Amino acid sequence: MAQRHRTGPGERWRRWGRRAFERRGHERETAVLILKCAVAATLALGVGTLLMDTQQIGFAPFSALLVVRPSVYGSVLQSGRYVAAVVTGALIAGLGGLTVGPELWIFALLVLFALVLGQAAVFGSQGSQIPVVAAFALAGGTAASPGDLGSLLAMVMVGAGAAVVTNTVLAPAIRFRDAENAVLDFADGLRHLSHEMAEGLGRGNDGLADLDHWARVAEGFDDTERNARAAVAKQEERVRLNPRRALGGRGPQGDPDAYRAWISALGRASRHLRSVVRTLRYSTDSGGRFPAPDDAFLSGFAQLMDGAADAFRAVCDAEEPERSSASADLRACLDAGERGVERARQELGEDRDRDRWPVYSALLTDVDRLFEELREGHENSTRDRG
Repeated sequence: MAQRHRTGPGERWRRWGRRAFERRGHERETAVLILKCAVAATLALGVGTLLMDTQQIGFAPFSALLVVRPSVYGSVLQSGRYVAAVVTGALIAGLGGLTVGPELWIFALLVLFALVLGQAAVFGSQGSQIPVVAAFALAGGTAASPGDLGSLLAMVMVGAGAAVVTNTVLAPAIRFRDAENAVLDFADGLRHLSHEMAEGLGRGNDGLADLDHWARVAEGFDDTERNARAAVAKQEERVRLNPRRALGGRGPQGDPDAYRAWISALGRASRHLRSVVRTLRYSTDSGGRFPAPDDAFLSGFAQLMDGAADAFRAVCDAEEPERSSASADLRACLDAGERGVERARQELGEDRDRDRWPVYSALLTDVDRLFEELREGHENSTRDRG
């Protein structure tokens, strides 16, 4: 029996470093963030040492490390919240240390108050620093000295400032390619499912054996939509307060509002696909009220699903979120799909199967709305650009 090769930690680190050096991605972002943290902490310690000789010097690099973020906006936001939290914690500590003194009961009371106050939404994730600073200052004796409290706050300001300066100098590149890829990956996932469904439906009722698989894939698009929105928000944050915007040259390619419009449209389209699967499952259930669709209808419906797959493919191939006008390929796919739905309705109207009509009508309505969502996706993205 062949033994499985195990990669040692040294090789894993080399691979990680090679990925960070060779291409953009999580590894490179992590490496840049590590570099920023080291620079910010060193800068904070150097500036703090030059400004004053204090035992609170450790708060400068400590504070810098806590508020460095991938984006300038994130660093500014976290710096503001962190400084506000530390000032609040220091004031709480001073309230007890400068009046009552280092009594155990006042420590417990003030830390409890700081813990409650730290839950305020205005402090965000930095709210936990309020009880930390209050407890540290009270237990260490800093709270009993106005000079020590002032030095602590000064070092905190130095650290936060160093983090913001570092993030500004090493500001991330302004690009929306990751956000665009998230939208296109969403469309490609919908294309793949539509194509699978078309192939299965083309085999008639025999192809409905894959219904459970289609349902699982369709349910997963909720996560895909959330991830796509997160990708757009992440890229948009990198633009805010980014000094590269003022350095001239070409601005960032991409419009976050257009991406969000497309994500919304694709999300609604995914729910129509899910509704198609749900209707098919319900009609094929032995306890259902309506009989399963016949092979002739499923064969025709498979062509509509193939048309939906072509429309999703057109969104990807033409990179529709980047376009100010719909591509000819997408327009042709949508026009053909809508004509196919109308033709199918006319055929059903001429030869109506009363028992299966509710099922057929629901399926045609869902695929028709799917085409409408893609058309509206382009229209809404164009409106947002305007």
